[in-house]
Amino acid sequence: MLHSVEFGGGPPILILHGGGLDHQHMVDALEPVFQDAPDWRRIYADLPGHGRSTGDGIDGQDDVLARVAAFGESIGEPYAVIGESRGSLIAHGLAMTHPQAISGICLIVPGGNDATSPKPGHVTLAPDPATAETLSPEVRARFDRLVVQSPDIARRIAATKVPAARMADTETARRVAAHFHPDLGENPEPFTGPALIVAGRQDAVAGWQDAAALQDAYPRSTFSVLDTAGHSLTWERPALFAALLRDWLDRLSLALAQP
Repeated sequence: MLHSVEFGGGPPILILHGGGLDHQHMVDALEPVFQDAPDWRRIYADLPGHGRSTGDGIDGQDDVLARVAAFGESIGEPYAVIGESRGSLIAHGLAMTHPQAISGICLIVPGGNDATSPKPGHVTLAPDPATAETLSPEVRARFDRLVVQSPDIARRIAATKVPAARMADTETARRVAAHFHPDLGENPEPFTGPALIVAGRQDAVAGWQDAAALQDAYPRSTFSVLDTAGHSLTWERPALFAALLRDWLDRLSLALAQP
């Protein structure tokens, strides 16, 4: 079973973080949006080998997907799923292999998982050298990869990403990396629930073209590429991201209200 924390009540949403992190980053990034949309049951899970979820028995991404699917089944009703970065790979896998369990999907900075994936070179468009000078090496390494730098994002990195990275199980990560792409079967059917796909134009980790290629799998998707945004777009462009997420929640509400 996966470790998780929950907030609120109502239709459930399972929320999955990126590689080497844990649920804390997603709580930090998403809960400000849900303050204006509280009538959802937000379930923030630690992926296997991350945070307080064990990596025992995980030999590849297929095992990760199976464990997350089993956790989703324990929710007891159809649920929406939000995945960021590595979490978006698992969220996509759920929609392709367990569509009957998924009411809607949001993919944040998906893609970039192959060496051939097109990605731009790194650029910082809003630098903050004064803040950079004050940071520890662990925080500075992540801060330097931002497209938009600020004291607030530096604080958030120190509070969420750095502690989570220290907890990540490197042996589980090695096994998953050796069998990275989950088996989604041949030609899975498109997912017809409300979808949101958000990418950063300057994302040097995942790029944006892999995200664009996912649109055929989600015929009811809003697809957005945010300028002046990279792999940390939820922090770098919070107002625009919040508007997109609230629109997805509105569309999800309408779909759930259908008989």
